[in-house]
Amino acid sequence: MRNKIYLFTFTFLLLVIIIVLNYSLHLFSPVNELQVKIFCAGSVKIPLEKFSEIVESSYSFKVMIESGGSVEIIRKITDLGKNCDLVVIADYRLIPLFLYPNYTDWYIAFASNKIVLTYTDNSKFSDELADNPDAWFKILMKPDVRFGFSDPNKDPCGYRAVGVIALASLFYENSSILNDLIVKRTNIIVERGNGSLNLYVPSALKVKSKDLIIRSKSVDLVALLEAGSIDYAFEYKSVAVQRGLKFLELPSQIDLSNPLYDEFYSHVSLIILWGSSGERKIPMKSIIYGLTIPKNSENYKCAVDFLKVLLGDEGRRLFESLGQSFLDEPLGFGNIPAELRGLVKIDKG
Repeated sequence: MRNKIYLFTFTFLLLVIIIVLNYSLHLFSPVNELQVKIFCAGSVKIPLEKFSEIVESSYSFKVMIESGGSVEIIRKITDLGKNCDLVVIADYRLIPLFLYPNYTDWYIAFASNKIVLTYTDNSKFSDELADNPDAWFKILMKPDVRFGFSDPNKDPCGYRAVGVIALASLFYENSSILNDLIVKRTNIIVERGNGSLNLYVPSALKVKSKDLIIRSKSVDLVALLEAGSIDYAFEYKSVAVQRGLKFLELPSQIDLSNPLYDEFYSHVSLIILWGSSGERKIPMKSIIYGLTIPKNSENYKCAVDFLKVLLGDEGRRLFESLGQSFLDEPLGFGNIPAELRGLVKIDKG
């Protein structure tokens, strides 16, 4: 009888120990760690990954990053109802266009960039480009030269690339630049008037030429460029620097880098997702990145802590070391969280 009692007691204690261990493992497992989930433009994925390593060493949360074209990741929130704790996109103007005020009540413009033409030593006519940089558009027009940009309906780098080509046709007073590189190769429609251009990008964008390659986001073109599948790609300068690509800097009058040329840039507008409920008109303007924390954030405080470091000197140094400049003073719109107000200039308009 005593042996049975001992056996029962031992079995009971063993079950208790197993239950306690399982509970402890569940309680402290990585699944239950605090996590900041970021939806970001592909062009800032590398800086955010490197920056996340710094933040994770100081705070008790992990960072998960999901990248894509900025329009595409915004529509994950608005159309698909997906949750995230932080949105970082390549065009801050998309936040008031798509997210404000229903999905967030504030946003911050914080970094800049420029559009460049990337290539490799194996790109056709790269020697000619080095000798005569102003001939870049003539090289892209040559037979069998393949170039690419990202989808204007999904990625700001895409609508900016198309905008740069349209601005080039105005700047060089050469309408064949836009006609040969865009109109003849896609179903994009151009409306001209009073020295301005409106480009209508159908929601069902089609490519008519084998020498033009379009991908969802700009960084998807890097692998094609490195493999020699395309000769040239329109990218952000920061992406070219981070990936070690050769690149041609275009005139500042067309590369969307200089706010002093915003009036000229605005002579070109793109109507993206034309013909759909998501249709939006986007005038060209100097490139400024934006960020916000959506209202449905599940880890709001952690996201704020992340931004307190990102918008400080440490974040600025890291981004600029990777070819992407911060604004002299980030600009805040709407109901900026109290913890971040000292890091931004509040827009009074």
